[in-house]
Amino acid sequence: MSPRSIVLAENLFSAAAYPGHVVMASEEPEGTEAFRVGTGRRHALTNRWTPDTANAEHWVQVTCDQVRAADMLAIDRGHNLAGQTVELRISDDGFTTSETTVSFTVPSAAGGAQSLDDGVLTEEGAYLRRFPLAAATQWRLVIPAMGVGLRPQIVGLYLGLSLALPPLRMPWAEEETDLAFQEVRTAAGWIGAGEIARARVGELRVRLEDYLAYDQARLHLEGHFGRRRPMWIVYDDRQAERAALAVRPQGRAGFRFDSGWAYRQQDLVWQEHEPRVL
Repeated sequence: MSPRSIVLAENLFSAAAYPGHVVMASEEPEGTEAFRVGTGRRHALTNRWTPDTANAEHWVQVTCDQVRAADMLAIDRGHNLAGQTVELRISDDGFTTSETTVSFTVPSAAGGAQSLDDGVLTEEGAYLRRFPLAAATQWRLVIPAMGVGLRPQIVGLYLGLSLALPPLRMPWAEEETDLAFQEVRTAAGWIGAGEIARARVGELRVRLEDYLAYDQARLHLEGHFGRRRPMWIVYDDRQAERAALAVRPQGRAGFRFDSGWAYRQQDLVWQEHEPRVL
């Protein structure tokens, strides 16, 4: 069976994508307000939501400007939810009544090939999960009391409709990297390296399989990713622990008709968004 590639470019928590949405939380101390989970920034010291009260149930939610559907959630690296059982709830009446869409326990460590539909901790510590399609005006992530002196921390929270891509054309690789560092060469020819950044890069070589598929590709891959909004890329949903958070680099891109294929196609170039410094 060929691998199934999944991307998540939509984020209901993003004010850039959805300025009419309202993000709020059970507590929002100055400097760690709830809106920060949707900015796309990945540095835990300068961008995170953390409430004031320790050892209490807390939540962070988005109220949409209309009923919105979603089937995938991502909690970016930098969270402290390992071992916690978390719930994603939905409501249309301000949570006077609500329904639990999915409940999951965040793994303490990544290990082995893992399925996106079962939930996965990526190799850099983000948690990704697909769940049955649901729709509501309000979406709330609920974190239980974590223990004495403990408060939840969430750096990035992504929620939206995922997009399953058609089988990707060769060459196919999810582990290409671009190594960046400053170097100094001595008179003896020795080379010294400064701080090293190892960013993943690649291409999604997409050939749409019919004319109607362009509507969804245009929304997710041109409307969101095409505007440099961060997008989660899972090349093989059976090995989702290798997922990367990517953005579009500068330059020209777009779906087009070309010889040798009846429908639109594009090689989507991507680069890892704010990679870890080694």
